[in-house]
Amino acid sequence: MKYYAKLIAFDPYIEEQATFAFGQYQLCCFINSSPWALNTGNIYLLELGLCFINKIKPELSKDKCFIIKQQQDTFTHHINGYLFENKLILSNLVFQDDLFYDFSYLSGDFIKCNIDRFSVDILDKQ
Repeated sequence: MKYYAKLIAFDPYIEEQATFAFGQYQLCCFINSSPWALNTGNIYLLELGLCFINKIKPELSKDKCFIIKQQQDTFTHHINGYLFENKLILSNLVFQDDLFYDFSYLSGDFIKCNIDRFSVDILDKQ
């Protein structure tokens, strides 16, 4: 999905790693592509997606709340959100992926899973 996000920080060691602010969330992301040099503090239109390097293993969640929690200093995040058809809703963020159709038996409920990283493609600058 496309979002406007503010670039908060770059990782000093990993060139493709940056933190973006999406409203209430600050996410550590992997930058797939950018046609421009990026500057901290600027707002960019970007495509935000989930990346599962290993097999996705969603589970039914007892927590009926939206959670995104980074696992230490890695790209991996634990997420808890509402699954509806092929969309995972995390408060103000929505992720659409046909991969979620494989878990249609969990649709209409909160799920939890780990993602390997959030990926961004920079589309435009404001």
